[in-house]
Amino acid sequence: MSQIAAVVLAAGGSTRYGQCKQLLDWKGKTLLAHVVDVALAAELNPVIVVLGCQAEETYGVLGDRPVQKLVNYQWREGMSTSVRTGLCAVPPEAEGALFLQCDQPRITPDLLLTMVDRFERGGGSIIHPVHDGHRGTPVLFARRFFPELSAVTGDEGGRSLIRRHPEQVATITVDDPAVLADVDTPGDYEKLQASREDATDRSAASVLRSIEHLLIDMDGVLWRGDDPMPGLRRFFAFLREHDIAFNLATNNASRTPDQYAEKLADFGVDVGVESILTSALVVAAYLNDVAPAGAQIYTIGEDGLHQALEEQGFVLIDDGRSSHSEADYVVVGWDRDLSWEKLSTAAFFIHRGAGFVGTNPDVTFPSEWGPAPGTGATLAAVEAATGLSPIVTGKPESRMYEEALRRMDAAPENTAMVGDRIDTDIAGAENMGLTTVLTLSGISTLEDVEASTTKPDLVCDDIEDLLTRWKTGLEEA
Repeated sequence: MSQIAAVVLAAGGSTRYGQCKQLLDWKGKTLLAHVVDVALAAELNPVIVVLGCQAEETYGVLGDRPVQKLVNYQWREGMSTSVRTGLCAVPPEAEGALFLQCDQPRITPDLLLTMVDRFERGGGSIIHPVHDGHRGTPVLFARRFFPELSAVTGDEGGRSLIRRHPEQVATITVDDPAVLADVDTPGDYEKLQASREDATDRSAASVLRSIEHLLIDMDGVLWRGDDPMPGLRRFFAFLREHDIAFNLATNNASRTPDQYAEKLADFGVDVGVESILTSALVVAAYLNDVAPAGAQIYTIGEDGLHQALEEQGFVLIDDGRSSHSEADYVVVGWDRDLSWEKLSTAAFFIHRGAGFVGTNPDVTFPSEWGPAPGTGATLAAVEAATGLSPIVTGKPESRMYEEALRRMDAAPENTAMVGDRIDTDIAGAENMGLTTVLTLSGISTLEDVEASTTKPDLVCDDIEDLLTRWKTGLEEA
C-alpha cells in the first residue's frame, strides 16, 4: 500500500463565518478534531495539521492524537503558505499528499481510501472528487507535483495545477453534495447539520416499514451490565403489539437461556427461553457436527457454556497439567473468573493437539462502567501463547444468524439485526442480507461508523430512539 500523507489545512481566520470555524462543534467534538479523526481512520500517514489563527487554542483541541502539529505564522498571506508549511513536513518516503480542509465535516474515511486506491491503481497523479460535474476537495497530489505546489501564491491552492495538467487528473464521483460541502457561513453550518438529521429520519421510515422479524443483541442493546436501557419494556410491548417476531441472539456465552430469561423478567419483560440464542448453543451445535460423541472438552467460560456442551453429551475436564489428562477440544468463552491457571491449562491442551474453538471474537464487553475485556481478549492471549488461531462460531459468522432465522421461520429480506457492534452484529447481518440497525448504546460509535466499510442501514442512539423512529415510520405509512 502506498504511503500517503494527510495535510489538514486549519490556519485560516474564518472571516466569512465571523468566528474560528475550527472550534465549532460537530458530534460532540470540534470540527477540526473531527476532520483529523477522519484522516486517521483512513490510515493516512503521517497526519499533518497546519494551524495559524488562534493556534494555541486549536492546538489544544487535538489532545494526544498521533498527529504532527505545525504553525503557519504567515497564514494571513493565503492558503498557499499553509500548503508550503505542510509540504515541508511530508516525509521523503511518502508517495503523495492528500490535502483536507478543516471545514468539511461530511468527508468520510471511505472517500479518502477510494482516492488512495485510485492513485495506487495508476488512475492519475492528481485525484479529486466531483459532484454533478463540479470539482471538490480534498485533493491528492503525487510527490512529483510538490515543487509546483510550493511555488503557488495567495489563495490559489492546487487549482492552477489541476488546470495545467488535465491529463494527470482522475476524479471520484460523489453522489451526495453534502459530502463535499464546506462551512463558510453560519447558514452553511446549520444546513449541513440539518441535512444529516433529515437523512437519518428518512432512512428510519423507509428501513423499518417492511420489517416483520428481529434479531436482537442483548449486552449494550437491551442493557449495560445490570442497568436496563430506557424504554426496554415499551420496546417489547411494541413488538408484540405489531406481531413482530424476535429472537435474542447474543455472543455472550456466560449465561444459560434460563438465566437470561430471569434477567429480562427482573426488568419486567417476559421472554421464553425458545427466543434466546447464545453463542454457547451455537458452539455446542458446531462441535456436535464435527467432534466424536462424548468428546472431552476443556472450557474457559461460565454456566451458559458448560450447560450447552453437557447437553450435547460432551465431557468437561479441568486438569491440563497431568500427562494422563487429554482434551479433544479447548473451547473459550467469556469468563469473569479468568485466571493464569485457566489460560495456561488451555495452552497446555492445545500444545498437546486439542482443537481450539472460540464462542465469539468480541474484544470488549459493554459494562455499565464502560468497555471491559471480552472473549476476544481471552482468545488473543491463548493465541499468543500457542501460535494457533481459533475457529470462531458466533457473530459475525453465519451459524447464529441461520439458526435464528430458522427459529422464526424468517427470510432475510424482512428481517433486521439490532446490535451495538459494527464488526460482529452488523457485519455478519449484512453478509446474510439482513437489514441492519446499529444502536450507539454499547460499543460502536459514530466515529466507528464513519471509519468502517460496513455501513448500517440505520443508526439509533438506543432502543428508545429506535422505538420512536419506528412508530413515526408506521404513522407515515
